[in-house]
Amino acid sequence: MSDNDCQTETRQPKKQRFSKPAAAPSTENMTDSKRAIIESFTFYRDQLDAHYDQRERVIKISRDVTALSKKIVFSLLRITQEPAAKVFKDAEQKHSAVLDLFAKMSVELQGSNGYKYNRQATPGLQEYIEALGLWFFLRDNTLISKEQVEEMIGSKGAKVLVTDDDYVLGISDLPGEVNRYCINAIGKGDHEAVRNSLMFLRSLKEGINLIMTSGRIRDLNKKLDVLDSSLQKTEQAYYSMSIRGSEMQTVNSAAAAGEPMVIG
Repeated sequence: MSDNDCQTETRQPKKQRFSKPAAAPSTENMTDSKRAIIESFTFYRDQLDAHYDQRERVIKISRDVTALSKKIVFSLLRITQEPAAKVFKDAEQKHSAVLDLFAKMSVELQGSNGYKYNRQATPGLQEYIEALGLWFFLRDNTLISKEQVEEMIGSKGAKVLVTDDDYVLGISDLPGEVNRYCINAIGKGDHEAVRNSLMFLRSLKEGINLIMTSGRIRDLNKKLDVLDSSLQKTEQAYYSMSIRGSEMQTVNSAAAAGEPMVIG
């Protein structure tokens, strides 16, 4: 066969690999189906976007509450260096700003959202409860109750859910701050403050032990080590102050009686 014959030869059409599909539905039905799918996924997308936006707003407010609550704690710990009235006044001003934040958070936590976004709100709540706990201890030598926490949060109209777990975990952070106050009090020679700190921590330890036997609270085990360590340090500080105080009393009594001191 010549080259010209090869060029003029008609090519055979390729065989189709797949058979033709069944008859497609009408164009109108296909359009409606696609429209329904698009509308459904658009609705779900908007719902998810709204959820994540609301979640991020709660996280942001919770972080702001945490930061301000830490400032309240720092202010309160200056009570061994400054007049109590000045310290509590400064804490009150910062507390007012925290309540404003809770008012904003309350808008995001209406109804079932209080439970839905509790995981995002709880870090700020726990830090706030810790600050209030230190405040009540320094002012009244008592442990703040969950009802008092709720009353404080709602003093400006905010409605924020405080669960039992939030309260217990917040109070469980308190021993570290009480121990810092105790160390500062030792520097001032305030024996009564150290004794009050020890009695408070012992009572708190007993209460938390009861909770541990009655049920399990998430992350509570992690905080028990800090509680035990703070209690041990406070006990050692109290015993050391008691021993030194007893020795000084003996020396002073001997000096007043004109008796020679025996060393060794």
